[in-house]
Amino acid sequence: MNKLLIILAGVFALGGCQLTQLVKDAGPLETKLKKQHALAALELNEEFDSYLSDRGRAQLLSLLAKKLKQPAANESNRQDPITHTQWTLKVDALNFQAFQLKRAGKEKINTESELMFVDLPYVTRRKIQLYTEPTRSSDELGTLEQGDIVNVLAQTPDENWYLIERGTHLLGYVRKTAVNPSIVKRDFLNSRPYELKVDTDNDLTRDGYVLPLHDIFGLTQCRQVNISFTHLSRQSQRSLNLCQKTPDIWFINPLHDTPGE
Repeated sequence: MNKLLIILAGVFALGGCQLTQLVKDAGPLETKLKKQHALAALELNEEFDSYLSDRGRAQLLSLLAKKLKQPAANESNRQDPITHTQWTLKVDALNFQAFQLKRAGKEKINTESELMFVDLPYVTRRKIQLYTEPTRSSDELGTLEQGDIVNVLAQTPDENWYLIERGTHLLGYVRKTAVNPSIVKRDFLNSRPYELKVDTDNDLTRDGYVLPLHDIFGLTQCRQVNISFTHLSRQSQRSLNLCQKTPDIWFINPLHDTPGE
């Protein structure tokens, strides 16, 4: 918990935003959340299809992408050009939510740094060095070859260092300039949530021993989004909690999704 308090102190000092949720690893919770996320995306797609044309859907998603980049709360109203459905989009102010993830990795890797979660694939730009901490003065853990595909699990608040993994095995820290993102834009319906826990049935053995599990505390920026539709006598409303991986990539947080009415 001391690690979390350090993270929160930095966030409140920098942004004054509200922490809304600490998600702890809870074993079976991982499978449950994946199912809830898939169901939420499916139901929302079906709701869009029942009220919006392709043009109206594209308009809503494009407007939402713009509104998510505005930190203040905002609201917009539009009408679908084909179905004439009236829809309202409300985006609440930016807030922070805390997550706790569990990963296997070498014992030397320091996961007590302040971190913001990312969870996206990147490609190494050249042969690069791995470090135990987000500083070149820390111990070296080995190298990655140019063109290796890794997952950036989290970044430091200054965005200069990434904590990377392959699968769900931590590899160490690398400089931001050493890797390039392989995904730069994706709508929230097609972006997966964080994987909270490592599958302990996997083969965690490296060099003849089992890698220890690290508890990793970190934050992510989230927005509460409300979408309502009205078409003749039909009405529907859905509340979504969207969390950010990058300014252009958000995902549905299934812990907070509220079905339509």
